[in-house]
Amino acid sequence: MTVRLVLLAAMMLPLLGCGKNAIHFMREGGPVAQIPKVEQTVNFRKLWRRDLGAGYENSNFLLTPSLQAARLYAAEPEGRIYALDAESGKIIWKQDLEESLAAGIGVDTRQAIVVTREGEVVSLDAENGSLRWRRKMGTEVLARPVLTEKQVLLRSGDGQVIGADLESGEILWRVRRSVPALTVRGLSAPLVLDNVALIGFASGRLSGIDVESGAELWSARIFRARGSNEVNRLVDIDSDPYQMGERLIIAGFQAQISAVSLKTRRIEWDADYSTLRPVSSVGDVLLVTTDDGAVSGLDIQSGTQIWEIDALQGRGVSGPFGLEPLGFAVVGDYKGLLYLLDAASGELVGRKKGGGGAVLGIYGSGDQNRFITLSENGSLTVWAVGE
Repeated sequence: MTVRLVLLAAMMLPLLGCGKNAIHFMREGGPVAQIPKVEQTVNFRKLWRRDLGAGYENSNFLLTPSLQAARLYAAEPEGRIYALDAESGKIIWKQDLEESLAAGIGVDTRQAIVVTREGEVVSLDAENGSLRWRRKMGTEVLARPVLTEKQVLLRSGDGQVIGADLESGEILWRVRRSVPALTVRGLSAPLVLDNVALIGFASGRLSGIDVESGAELWSARIFRARGSNEVNRLVDIDSDPYQMGERLIIAGFQAQISAVSLKTRRIEWDADYSTLRPVSSVGDVLLVTTDDGAVSGLDIQSGTQIWEIDALQGRGVSGPFGLEPLGFAVVGDYKGLLYLLDAASGELVGRKKGGGGAVLGIYGSGDQNRFITLSENGSLTVWAVGE
């Protein structure tokens, strides 16, 4: 899938943090498709909504909510952090750091962690929101912190991967990688499997880093830069690595989607799709939203396209979220509309107006029939399908 230079130029300004409404890198520069007609054969409804704060109109730091033990932990760009009851949306505690945030929110049973725009990691008690510790990292952290048993893993815009002690924030190790002169602003979060952190870099390489020691166990080139200028040669891995059985799915901007065997670390297949969005799945169908807003279902065994929805092109479509037991998936667009689709056929089976502006992300709620949306105005909404 070739992305034209003019489209890339339109996308790159907000990605590099320039100008107002930076989050709208999701709204492509091409023609906007009309809202498709959808025959509502599957119902879904809003259960609750919670407005968190200032929202994302002037921010390109997306803060990902996290679910832990029936609580939903969330943050907003101006520094407010919440623990919400996942069933009702009721506020359990709220903490205002009064500092702008760049990354979050990582949680476990003990703590919730965010990072300020000054590169300071802040740990709050998961039970009551009280401060546990603060520690400056000396670099700009852009990816959601990932918590292991003893460490918090952090990724910075200058190519560092940092392992810090969970109890004190003390830096235990750093791994440094060179960064291309021009990169997409944003980083994928590490995926930890068997005590190895899998990290995708802006160079198109994937590395396995030992969580305990910080030793780089292996590094493999997944994508190679193509093109005659710096913009065309971008191959950033900004979509989080995604596990499907014994395969690891790696998606790159202006590159491909690759399925890597977790046993051999060899690429089993490549598919020619470019994306910055998260990928998802239902059964053996890999779900992908490409840079032009089309949504596709790929066969996990071969990477072959099963279906494609092109009726949403140009509508700033979010990454898909699979509702595994129901056989459905959901995406949202820049006008706040949600679309429910059949993961086996790609047929649109439901549509709802979410409100709150662009749908920036869709997440699991802990219930197999429900999902959470994060909107441009900073609100979280929980939806139920078929209830």
